[in-house]
Amino acid sequence: MSGVTESAKALPCDCPDGLISIEQACSRAAAYATVIREREEVLLGQALGRILAEPVVSVLPLPPFDQSAMDGYALRAGDGLPSGTSLAVAGRMAAGDEELPLPQGSALRILTGARIPRGADTVVMQENVTRASGRIILTRMARSGDNIRRRGEDVEVGEALLQPGEPIDARHVALLAAQGYERTWVRRRIRIGVLSTGSELRAHGERLGESSFFDSNRPMILALARESGADVLDGGIVRDDPQLIAGALSELARCCDLIVTTGGVSVGDEDHSMVALVGARGGGETLKIALKPGKPAVVGGIGSATYLGLPGNPVAALVSWLHLGSAVLAALDGRRARPLSGMRLPLMHAFNRRPGRTEFAPARIVQIDGSSAVEILGRGGSARLKPLVAADGLVRIEPLHAPVAEGDQVTFHPFRDGFSV
Repeated sequence: MSGVTESAKALPCDCPDGLISIEQACSRAAAYATVIREREEVLLGQALGRILAEPVVSVLPLPPFDQSAMDGYALRAGDGLPSGTSLAVAGRMAAGDEELPLPQGSALRILTGARIPRGADTVVMQENVTRASGRIILTRMARSGDNIRRRGEDVEVGEALLQPGEPIDARHVALLAAQGYERTWVRRRIRIGVLSTGSELRAHGERLGESSFFDSNRPMILALARESGADVLDGGIVRDDPQLIAGALSELARCCDLIVTTGGVSVGDEDHSMVALVGARGGGETLKIALKPGKPAVVGGIGSATYLGLPGNPVAALVSWLHLGSAVLAALDGRRARPLSGMRLPLMHAFNRRPGRTEFAPARIVQIDGSSAVEILGRGGSARLKPLVAADGLVRIEPLHAPVAEGDQVTFHPFRDGFSV
């Protein structure tokens, strides 16, 4: 089991009451992760979202030959051909055609992507000529080198293109495909086990009692884990018994790289996450984070598996996952965590809050006099799901920004890019 690094402990924080910053918490959680080294070769069509396992070096120049950058006429300009020059059109070349020689004193009709014919040194845009009776007349001066994509100007042979640890997206797929790669080496998928703790929780299909309710956290975290590209294992619901929770953690640790639980991370009588972690022969620490919602969390490890204990309220679990989960997944992949993307927008109303913690709240974008602003939804509270569903994203309010006045700028993190971490 990895321990907390000194750099993680040394991160500065001006947080009150012994709380640690979000950045400190993410660093401490990531310190328990062991980078996954196992790899597998997959077809390029199956590589989307996977983590590259080896460097990619170019084997082909791009473009592979000098080619026309637009539709026009290939000719030899030499030191320059003045406007009014007349040339016979000796043929036509389209993309994929075999190369034609350029007859002296002539031009060839050429289309975008076609190979530059032997003897030509420029392409004149079709808009810059007039054509009649099989000839063209230049309407502006032609200069050597215009409108030609040179062989290897994008990528040269032997150039380092991609590095291990990069998540493969559509851009990387395009580059690999252009290089002729049919397969690529990727790290195996992260295996995440998810379970909920709480004697009040019921799984779907079970009968609800007077004091029970359906578990929403586990399905949410399972969905978030799948969205991250991981293989997931549903650990079910375990009632509030430290021995039972420890047994469930031990089982998941045998096959998972990351174990995520929700509930039981605070200091109440039925908060057993830390005790269960130790009972499963693991170790870790309870974090008190300057974060709202999501102040408490437990991080640690059992053998080679990383453990992440999130709060039990759904919005708190979501916000904690977006930060701590992203940090751990990145560490398992051997890459840096991608920060949440956001934009600065004015708040359309005042928002009263106490200073001290970074606060996240569901919000939607509204249009006011043609400009965008954000509106915080609901009356607050980390157990409310309806505002989360109605929201376009989350607003982030910095620790010392209190109270927030109407028109104050806040950071808005949209959901449109998904919850992937």
